[in-house]
Amino acid sequence: MSDAASSLAPHDTPAALQSLHELPLPAPVSYAPQTIGWVFVALLLGALALACAWIAWRRHEKSRYRREALAELARIEARLSDEATRAAALAQIAPLVKRTALAAAPREQVAALSGASWLAYLRKTHTAFDDESGVLLYMASYAPDERLAAVTREKAERLAQAARNWIEHHHVEV
Repeated sequence: MSDAASSLAPHDTPAALQSLHELPLPAPVSYAPQTIGWVFVALLLGALALACAWIAWRRHEKSRYRREALAELARIEARLSDEATRAAALAQIAPLVKRTALAAAPREQVAALSGASWLAYLRKTHTAFDDESGVLLYMASYAPDERLAAVTREKAERLAQAARNWIEHHHVEV
């Protein structure tokens, strides 16, 4: 027995025990799969993750028109509080809603709509426009600037809020 081993053992240890050595530690456990089934599970989970990412990307791309319309509506809303630019801003809300509907639905279904049929379509896809905001939307499309300038800030903001609500929540059946 070596001097190092004997120096570690207490002096009163029997000779039979002094010849014992430390047990070696087992090799670390491998994280690699031991059966082919786990490889298939890993491949299946990877494919599922890719499919979920692809679906999320498609949903994000399909709603791009909404994000762009909401950004443009935010620029319009910023101009509604100023009396000098309110009429021009009001006149831009109706075309924005129409362009948004054209981006979401087939052109044949939306392009020719105007007046009461246009308002009925907007209400069918989402109930954001009540009677007052619907009339104001129609008026903003065709009224002269002098008449639009007479619209109060509160009514203009309610129309913008109805447009925002419709853009965010409309559902088009194709």
